[in-house]
Amino acid sequence: MPPIRMPLSFVRIPQALIVLLLPLMLVMGSVRLLVTDEYLAFDYGKADFSADPFGFDRAQRLALASVNFHYVREGQSIATLADQRLGGAPLYNDRELKHMQDVQNVYQAVWLVWRIAAGIVLLAALALVWRTEGQPALAAAIKWGGLLTAVLVAVVGLLAVIAWRFWFVAFHQIFFAPGTWTFNYSDTLIRLFPEKFWFDAALTISGLSLFGGLLLALIGWRWQPKRQAARATIQPSTSPS
Repeated sequence: MPPIRMPLSFVRIPQALIVLLLPLMLVMGSVRLLVTDEYLAFDYGKADFSADPFGFDRAQRLALASVNFHYVREGQSIATLADQRLGGAPLYNDRELKHMQDVQNVYQAVWLVWRIAAGIVLLAALALVWRTEGQPALAAAIKWGGLLTAVLVAVVGLLAVIAWRFWFVAFHQIFFAPGTWTFNYSDTLIRLFPEKFWFDAALTISGLSLFGGLLLALIGWRWQPKRQAARATIQPSTSPS
């Protein structure tokens, strides 16, 4: 009696899930790395980072922006920002507070999607790796998921470089209602996070995601040849004769 082989659909479905979800995981993971005090200190410390024309020094910017990041990342109450004062006056106006609520909602939703995607990828990988004949498909999924990430991120990153204003506006129009994300240059949010900050963030996310995609592609490519012999066993199951 010949051995029962893994059905082809059992291989293709988890393989496709891994390929399609890896770009999402890498980009969202890169975003998470940027919403940290360490990244704030790095970006604010750049020689070409513009000074605040209304008086914030680097230490003030870093302290205030850190509170902002913790609010978004940890899902804190809006009172965390509303209670902040500068010279006796509220640090943020009502429009800024409303926008930060929207930002927190988007970030928390994105992070939930990342966790769900990570769980699906883990289950799909386990479904493939536990059988020898599924391991070549896992290697291929890692390789093609990494390459797909690299291509998509390279295109989006290049667009950000050559058409930044279009990219910036399009990004905000996707996630936020019209008119809710534009502010005066004297508003606190613009003083803490000028356009230079977002340009740097877009390039950093693109760079991290591109590196991660190419690294996964290399891992999958190096692993795949070692599994070539097992690949031939992946075929539709048949009834024993």
